[in-house]
Amino acid sequence: MRNRTECCKLHYTTLVCVVFVVVGMLSLPVSVSAVDPIKFATLAPKGSTWMNSFEAMAKDIRTKTDGDIRFRFYANGIQGDEIDVIRKMRAGLLHAGAMTATGLGEINEEVLIFQLPRMFKTYQELDYVRNYLREDLDKVFLDKGYVLLGMGDIGYYYIFSNHPIRNIADLQSPNVKMWVRTSDKIGIEFYQRAKIATVPREVTQVLSSLYSGQLNALTASPYVTVALQWHDRFRYMTTLPINVGVGATLITKEKFDEMTPEQQKVVRDMGEEYQNKMIIEIRQDNEKAVEALVKKAGIQQVEFEDDALEAWDAIAVDTQNALVGEIYSQEFLDKINALLREYP
Repeated sequence: MRNRTECCKLHYTTLVCVVFVVVGMLSLPVSVSAVDPIKFATLAPKGSTWMNSFEAMAKDIRTKTDGDIRFRFYANGIQGDEIDVIRKMRAGLLHAGAMTATGLGEINEEVLIFQLPRMFKTYQELDYVRNYLREDLDKVFLDKGYVLLGMGDIGYYYIFSNHPIRNIADLQSPNVKMWVRTSDKIGIEFYQRAKIATVPREVTQVLSSLYSGQLNALTASPYVTVALQWHDRFRYMTTLPINVGVGATLITKEKFDEMTPEQQKVVRDMGEEYQNKMIIEIRQDNEKAVEALVKKAGIQQVEFEDDALEAWDAIAVDTQNALVGEIYSQEFLDKINALLREYP
């Protein structure tokens, strides 16, 4: 009988201990991000300045949040083009990404105005306008369900080709197979007005199209042509800066709201800090890429003729006006032009 009583006491004591352990585990603070990393997609290739910066940012964020906020990266466009990534973000399959204006435009089309041809003649003009409008852009994206972690640029776009391009007539040649992004409304409008035939492809299809001969000309920043391994398919680079490629890093509001206010501040601060560093690094990389393309890859630089530049700029202005009401409002276009006029 005594043994049975002692046995019952032992079982009771064990049960109480188990209950306390379980209750204690349930009362521990749980961070969703610690078990469900932020899934971050980008077209940027592994080893590029972009990916190196994102990985460094993620490391800092993880350290500053005691390991609670972690990232899982999908580089090289393995999650599809930016339109695919945005769809997956809306479905909750992805949470964050680094986007060019094409992806950003899928969320807020007016942001495409930053990539209008010949809109910004210098980086300083772009920085001035973008910084002035930053709060407005933050609000617009937040209303759409996204948090901007930082804005940046890809660099000025130039024409790369296998035939020297010195004027619009050269681009109108039937030998030129000019790439245009399938979703690039601005590029499509400009090329149509300039009577330049184009071959629509997504970014992830460009390399194979270059090797197959379906494409032999495109506009891109020098660093992009190197990073995406497009450069060895070209012989010429026209030195006229066509437009500036802009981008941003963002995260869905739904995922952002899973974080504590302290974690949100860390993610915002680190996102902004690394994006600002990246702007400087990418601009330097583009300068180095031009030098490498000329000295190592043997690409010849070609000057755009002065007489042709006037016609090019006229088509650019026509394109800006034609897209009012389709992509952006007249008010927004006027606001940017006013800021450019007042830029010191």
